[in-house]
Parts: sequence; structure tokens; C-alpha cells
Amino acid sequence: MDVKEEEILVTKLGMRPLHRLVYIALLAAIGMMCMLCFGFKLIPAASYLKYDPNGAVILLCGLLLGPVAGLECAVVKGVLYFLVHGGSPYGHISEFLATATLMLVAVCLAHRFRAGGKKRILCCAAGVLAATIIMIPANYVILYLQHGMSAEAVTASMVYVIPFNLLKAALNSAIALCLYAPVYRALGRILKIGE
Repeated sequence: MDVKEEEILVTKLGMRPLHRLVYIALLAAIGMMCMLCFGFKLIPAASYLKYDPNGAVILLCGLLLGPVAGLECAVVKGVLYFLVHGGSPYGHISEFLATATLMLVAVCLAHRFRAGGKKRILCCAAGVLAATIIMIPANYVILYLQHGMSAEAVTASMVYVIPFNLLKAALNSAIALCLYAPVYRALGRILKIGE
């Protein structure tokens, strides 16, 4: 989807450019708050891998406003979280890469095929697989740079990392898909009131 198609989608919602920026910023702040408040372990044996639903917020933004808006939201959320929480930039890069891959694949497919309902679910499933696959080689690079882990050590950790990435992306997709229709309807009502 190019910028022109995204403008048509935003116009379909009746959203002005300023409204679009406000919603992106709002969703980025919600995503950051999800990272700060809702982290928990998905795989007990790998306590260093924590899930939070920020990716669902980014995916929701992409589904509602298009892939460019989803990327903008992911960048703003990442920068906000880094400024507030700090930490190693490698973890933030890893989070961005996984979230952006899920969102871009799912949203671009959904918009390309004008997917609704079951087709949207299949588009998100493709995004889940893409994010899981892209994070395999990415983890080799990121874990080496962040912790100096050898390729053998990273390979051994893949027993936990691959299922974690699969579960994380699947949960984010399920949450975003559940929220999509009610949020879309609410946005439509809000924008009609604001005219």
C-alpha cells in the first residue's frame, strides 16, 4: 500500500491529518504504557522473555490507519519507552523489528486483498509467521551484540525464543483483531461528532 492508498483509507474514516497524528501519538503512548505495566512471562523456563501487548496496539494502528501510520506509531512508542525506561538499545531494536514485521506483513496483505473477517485473520497469521521467521536470524545478531553470545549458545536458546516469538505475535494479533471492529466503529462515531 502506498501513501496515496493510505490517504484514501484515512479519508474513508473522515480523518483530518491532525486527527491522524493525534491518534498515532495516543496509540504510541498506550503501547508504551502496555510495555511499562503489563509484562509477564509466557514461558516459565525462560524468565528473561516477557510478553506485553504493545504489539497489539501497533497492529491495531496499522489496521485502522495503514502501514505508514503503524510504523510511525512503532517508532514513537519505541523512542518514548527508551527515553522513559532506558536499557540496552538492542532490546528495543529487537522489539521494533518483531512488531514492525508483524504489522507490515499483516496490514499490507489486508489492504492489498481488501481483507475483512476471516481473510484479515489469515493476513495476521502470515504476519505471525513472518515475525517469527525474521526474528531467528535477527536473534543471532542481536544476542551476539548485546550479550556476546556465540552462535551455539543462541542456537540452544532457540528452543525458547521461537515458541516465545510465535506466541507473542499470535497474542498480539488476536488482541488487535478483537479490538479492530469496536475501535473502528468508535472512531467513526467520534469523527462524526467532531465535524
